[in-house]
Amino acid sequence: MANITQLKHLEHIEDEMLNHGVDGCTASVSAMKEMLKMLGKKPSSGYMQTKWDGAPSVVCGTHPVTGRFFVGTKSVFNKEPKLCHFDDDVDVYYSGDLATKLKTALEYFKPLGITGVVQGDLLFTEKDKKTVTVNDENLITFTPNTITYGVPVNSDMGKKISAAKIGVVFHTHYNGEDLASMSASAGAPTSEFSKTTDCAVIENDTPMADVAVPTNTLQLFERNTNTIESMCKKSGKFLDTLVDNMGTSGDKKFHIASYLKQFFNNEIKEGRSISDSQKAIKSIGEFYRTKMNKEVEKMKSVQKQAERRKQMYDGMAYLEDNITEFDAMFTLYRKMQENKEIVIKALDNLETFRTFVQTDKGYKVTGPEGYVLHHDGDMIKLVNRIEFSYNNFTLAKQWR
Repeated sequence: MANITQLKHLEHIEDEMLNHGVDGCTASVSAMKEMLKMLGKKPSSGYMQTKWDGAPSVVCGTHPVTGRFFVGTKSVFNKEPKLCHFDDDVDVYYSGDLATKLKTALEYFKPLGITGVVQGDLLFTEKDKKTVTVNDENLITFTPNTITYGVPVNSDMGKKISAAKIGVVFHTHYNGEDLASMSASAGAPTSEFSKTTDCAVIENDTPMADVAVPTNTLQLFERNTNTIESMCKKSGKFLDTLVDNMGTSGDKKFHIASYLKQFFNNEIKEGRSISDSQKAIKSIGEFYRTKMNKEVEKMKSVQKQAERRKQMYDGMAYLEDNITEFDAMFTLYRKMQENKEIVIKALDNLETFRTFVQTDKGYKVTGPEGYVLHHDGDMIKLVNRIEFSYNNFTLAKQWR
């Protein structure tokens, strides 16, 4: 797991070996050992947050240099930051529904009296809320991104949401003397914010004290973790080689290693899981060949086409020469996903809100987006990719 300075993107726990080789694999194992402590209610230095599927992501607070209140997106951390102090600033940088939401945030976040800089995800504005009946239960609903959230109307949270003009979940705070050098830390000091009914600040701490995991499930998780740790050591050299061969320019851009994460995401879009390593090897070969043939077709000259075709042949030869290593890598990837799903299943039972996706036939029950583990200054996400990521790839985004 990479230590995060500014929270622009979180990685899936199973992808870390593709990002950092054996070091990423070792870090994922360390995270799993910490999760084992948390699930077994043993002393832990870990910290778990529920990942709300909010959008857009907002950064706001008091500017560390000017002392002025601002609102923005992740673009506040750009080399030329996009900071919005007034509605006119929003109009300069943004348009459409995003601009409308940022203006609403500017109006209702300022009274919170945020003294530092925090980051969170918007959940709703006034026009986004609906009251519906699902399975004979009256819910106030909102769909900030992919997931539709339903909160019982008469619950404390439901009443809070009904009264609010905007809803947000803050999950990160920043420390530093200026925006460019600020570093991210888990959580936000929401207890220090001023209270206002116009803004519903939703807490996202996962109630780990309420988790109840059967002994046999804990034992399975521990066995899986030990297996993964052993496999990381055996596959370490190959994982490092894969990472070394990845790139976004030159020959590395067209190496088969650079297509692995694309391949995994494509499998999710197609609703497929990595259940058989031999089938996965065949599939990555077909995926890579299809992608590279398109690259060949882009070339105007015969010479350039030949060069690109040779890169494809080299990539396929690399796959064939390392069949055993690829088999072990896919098996390791699948085992990590299995362990992650044990955690997600245990934590999904803790949440009091309802989650759905909207289909042509109405509301379909789904799980929450996922969870974020904070450990030793690192953050890593646990997401059911076959369910949430598939929906995220294929369903229209409401806020856009």
